[in-house]
Amino acid sequence: MQPQVFINFRGSELRRSFIAFLQPAMREANINVFIDELELMGTDLENLLVRIEESKVALAIFSKDYTSSVWCLDELVKIKECKDQGDLRVIPIFYKLEPSVVKYLQGSFGDNFRNLKRNHQHEPVKTQKWEEALTSITQTIGMRLPEQSDRSDKEFINSIVREVKKLLANIHIIEKPPREATNQSRGIFFVPARKLDITHSENPENWTWSSIYDGQSEADIEVATLITVYWLHITGNFHTRKLTPGTKYEVVFILNLDDTAAGWEEPVTLKLKLEHRGGSQSIQERTLSLDDYIGDGNNWVDIQVGEFEAPPKSAAAKIFFSLHQYVDTDRKDGLVVKGVAIRPTARDQVTI
Repeated sequence: MQPQVFINFRGSELRRSFIAFLQPAMREANINVFIDELELMGTDLENLLVRIEESKVALAIFSKDYTSSVWCLDELVKIKECKDQGDLRVIPIFYKLEPSVVKYLQGSFGDNFRNLKRNHQHEPVKTQKWEEALTSITQTIGMRLPEQSDRSDKEFINSIVREVKKLLANIHIIEKPPREATNQSRGIFFVPARKLDITHSENPENWTWSSIYDGQSEADIEVATLITVYWLHITGNFHTRKLTPGTKYEVVFILNLDDTAAGWEEPVTLKLKLEHRGGSQSIQERTLSLDDYIGDGNNWVDIQVGEFEAPPKSAAAKIFFSLHQYVDTDRKDGLVVKGVAIRPTARDQVTI
């Protein structure tokens, strides 16, 4: 049976105290929980990352000594990746630590992180991912037990168990809309706008968010509408483990430009990168004028980023896709972003 809940924590600090009570409480509530001591001795981090992929919920337990562990931070990066793909729900747990301490890397928590970062200064990409994961996960609504609290660990653990049970029940109910399941059986996957990294999308002066009914998924989805920006940058990623090996896929941005859209005279740059587990990568890049698509009314436009062949499951890779235009003299508006589709090319479409 695959684990439902993965617990990310600082072992030397919490294993014989807080975790020693949390794990049995989860099991008593019939929650299939995974912690790293359940792995075979001598295994490497890769096995644990697979366990994260298999889970539905992750608890990231931040404690004072958390950032002194490379292991904890590498797990957290994987948790963020799965969360960003929509495959994992995350509950940050702030154990005798204030959320602001984690978010802003304050006190000994921050000092430990900076020491670790210095020790790994030859791996700037890795340390940047650590920092991004800490920032991202702390933006999720979590649970907190202050250092000076009237609540006991037992009471706090009981509240965690209740929240996890509610979350698992909710996932079971809404996990897959019927049409989405059909799309995935045809090999079509969708990354909605909310899962993309859109520069300035949190600022209502630049972007607004609204819900529309999507006939493809038979559900309401959120779309992002551009009010005004000069610097446009949209990125996302997807893991190939869900794809059919040997099948050729295309990656397309699904967009709309209304009749009043302006600032698109200069072309946008579209980029697709396939990054393999061993570190090798392949990159496709092209430019395209969105000016040609202005005034298509209510029709969504598919803007192809590139194509790739899905690798074997044993050599699963990650794809990164982006759309940008950095002409900061052009005020851009009128763009609506629905999301990104990853689907078999016409010649590799699956029929059912």
